[in-house]
Amino acid sequence: MKSAKIILGTLAGVAIGVQIGLLIAPEKGKTTRNKLSQKGEGYLKEINGQFDHFVKGMNEKLDKMNKNIATVAEETKTKGKSLIAEAKDKTK
Repeated sequence: MKSAKIILGTLAGVAIGVQIGLLIAPEKGKTTRNKLSQKGEGYLKEINGQFDHFVKGMNEKLDKMNKNIATVAEETKTKGKSLIAEAKDKTK
């Protein structure tokens, strides 16, 4: 989670720096706006890619955790049945 924040913060800082540089550059407004738009789309794609990677990693971790929980639940159920059967045998 911390690395994702660092990546997003870095990308945002770079994007702001590029935009300021383009605004200061001596070009026509339309050209500057087009460059800003293209850079913004590029950064948005990059951020979306990083976010998708982050979400995929989280989904994999959640799937693994769910499998572990299911395994523990099944083991607990089996152990519980065994203990019940043992208790019934001892009460006879």
